[in-house]
Formats: sequence, structure tokens, C-alpha cells
Amino acid sequence: MQFVVELMDKLAWPAVLLFCVYTLKRPISKLIPLARKLKFKDLEVEFGQGLKEISLQVEGAFPDLKQERKLALIATANHLPNSAVIEAWDEVDIASELLIKSRCKNIELSVDTRYKHIESILIKESLINTKQGKLFNELRQLRNRVAHAVGYEVGRAEAMQYIELCFTLIEHLNSVSRVNPIGEARVIGS
Repeated sequence: MQFVVELMDKLAWPAVLLFCVYTLKRPISKLIPLARKLKFKDLEVEFGQGLKEISLQVEGAFPDLKQERKLALIATANHLPNSAVIEAWDEVDIASELLIKSRCKNIELSVDTRYKHIESILIKESLINTKQGKLFNELRQLRNRVAHAVGYEVGRAEAMQYIELCFTLIEHLNSVSRVNPIGEARVIGS
């Protein structure tokens, strides 16, 4: 009898786990496409990369989307200012990456300190001047505070100002990108 009790004790948690996985299989499968990043121990998978690439392609085909995106972010800032700040920074990130890829080839942007790396490349390659580099740095630091500091809240007015500054920087990055076509990419440091 004691053997049966110990056996049940050892098999109870695996049985509960299997039951939960089986019963929650459908809801979990619906949530997986919404996930942006999955990390388990050393395995890390990002799902949003394909969507990011598609949005870059669409941006060129529909130039009015940029203005609509800015207006949507300003509307978001009224109710979710922190979210609007993070999304505005994502737009700066996309424009920066696009510029760097159009001007420098053989560059890896998937590093732990991605934004600092992008900033140093933009300044080193004279794609932005020191004043613009300072703006990039300050926007990056505010985004990091919003994203990582517990309880840090940005007001609506500050979020709207942040969005305006982001789109001013984006316009500059896009204008520099248009000056030198993609076909004339060069190796970094040359």
C-alpha cells in the first residue's frame, strides 16, 4: 500500500502538468502568434522580425503611412503615454537600421547593446552630427527608463513631445538615406 501511495505522489505533478498542457493547448496556441519573444534558458526566439521587415517594405510603397503612424502615436499618447514612447522609439530604430544598412554593408546590429551600437555607427560614419547624436542618445535613455524602470510614468505632454522629436530625427535619417542610394553601400570604417 505504501508503494502505491509513493508512486502516486511521484506521478501526481507530471500528470497535472500533462493535463494542463492538454487542456490549455488551444488557448496557448492562439497566444503564441501574439508573442514577440520567447526565452527559455539559452534558447531565445524573436517572432516580430518578419513583421518588421514587411513594415519596412510597405513604408516605401505608401509614404502617407509615416504621417498616419505619427498621428496614431499621438492619439495613443493620450491614454498610454509609456506605450507611445516605446513605439515612437521603434520607429527611430527602424529608420536608423534602414539607413545603416543602406550606407554600410557587412554590419551586425544584433548585439546586446544594440542602440548604443547604432548610435556609435551613425556618428562614426557621419550620418548624424554630434547634436543629432546627443538627441539620439537622450531619446534612447528616456525609452530605456520607460521600458525598464519600475513605476516610471511619462505624462501625455512629454510623450507627445517625445514623439515629435523622434519623428524629427526620423525625417533626418530618411533624408540622409535618400541622398546616397542603397547601391552605393560601403564597408564600415572606410
